[in-house]
Amino acid sequence: MRVMRGSALLVAGAGMLLAAQLGGAIAPASAADGPPPAPAPAVLAPIDVTSASGPSPTPDGVQAEIGRMARRGLFDGSIIVVDPTTKTVLLDQTADRPRIPASVTKLATSTAALTVLGPQTRLPTIVYREGDTIYLVGGGDPTLVRTGGGNPLAGGSASMHDLAEATAAKFTANTRITVVYDASAFRGPLLGPGWPTSFPAAGVVAPVTALVVDGGRVQPGATSRVADPAKQAGKVFAGFLRGQGLRVTSVTSGMRSTSATEVARVESPPVADIVERMLTNSENNYAEALAHLVGGAMLDDPTFEGGASATTLTLETVGIPSSGVTLVDGSGLSGRDRIPVRVLAGILTGVVRGDDPRLSAIDPGLAVAGLTGTLADRYTTAATQPGRGFVHGKTGTLTGVVSLAGTVLNADGRILVFAMIANKVTSLARARETMDVIASRLATCGCS
Repeated sequence: MRVMRGSALLVAGAGMLLAAQLGGAIAPASAADGPPPAPAPAVLAPIDVTSASGPSPTPDGVQAEIGRMARRGLFDGSIIVVDPTTKTVLLDQTADRPRIPASVTKLATSTAALTVLGPQTRLPTIVYREGDTIYLVGGGDPTLVRTGGGNPLAGGSASMHDLAEATAAKFTANTRITVVYDASAFRGPLLGPGWPTSFPAAGVVAPVTALVVDGGRVQPGATSRVADPAKQAGKVFAGFLRGQGLRVTSVTSGMRSTSATEVARVESPPVADIVERMLTNSENNYAEALAHLVGGAMLDDPTFEGGASATTLTLETVGIPSSGVTLVDGSGLSGRDRIPVRVLAGILTGVVRGDDPRLSAIDPGLAVAGLTGTLADRYTTAATQPGRGFVHGKTGTLTGVVSLAGTVLNADGRILVFAMIANKVTSLARARETMDVIASRLATCGCS
């Protein structure tokens, strides 16, 4: 999705995705890419890259415009600029060198989720019954909320309240029941390799489980996350059941009995919608849930390791060489992740060209400079305002790491793809500004 020069028209772009059921369940010290308090506004009017008619940018033109700044301003950094229409590499500064990517890792996670799970797939949270025991089984939906989620097929989320209401309708009032919550669809550690244990309390990410409500926050709207999101979800569900007139005698962790039968379910938005939200707002828990699901679906290994391995394998299956890629999580929160900017540019070039329709959700998921998501409060200086609206990107920040990868509509009406990663950064603010200036110069330069 793209801003048309000379037009500020906003369009809703809300298309219904058909529901595909998912049968059953399938080092750095800080991170600064948390979600803003409200959802990003609607994306902007589309432009077709194949219709570009302006002069083709040249390597010499791009080098003259941004080469010096890239060499001097990106610290220990890499940058690549590509014309996706012709697949010409216009600038390559150590583009094959593996670097700590931070949250631009989510571009790889998105690719894997959309390819392996499918854009239309929805993630179920299911209630089963056997006698007086109710099993609440998580299917990996990271968007589940307590109440008031709205329609998951129209920008909303499934709600625990709706699930409890549907469950209680199958019982008579005052029935005594026990609740068992089951998060066994994910396995392994709850925190990723290299993550500081302080991340949940700081609100960076919740422990990763297949059953979670409101992102594992201690209460709706809070920043800090609980230590056991599945336990919290079980208690929230039990509370709603009590509100529906059932007598819940206990809430415990366990696994669903194979002889229990389904009595109710709710389902997430389609995976494509989850990917868009994840990219725009850099939702770490969304990324980790999707990566675990990919690992489970592809390798029967719904863990951090399985998700990372499956993501790397998927890059190869979609035609992006994964040499230099080392992943240990799906969000990019670990300082042990490594990705060359060449890989990021490869993902985005394919997306812009429309080579694989399954990946189309990545483009509208990119934050819009100065307007949406993690770029909403950037592109405000004189040097970066020319990029406002015309730069779409995925941001990344860790201690000593800044990254930005995305697309830009240049002065001649052509879309360019870029990816930048800087490591060993001493000033995060200065590195972000440098990257934003580089992207803005690409917006104002025909570079032919």
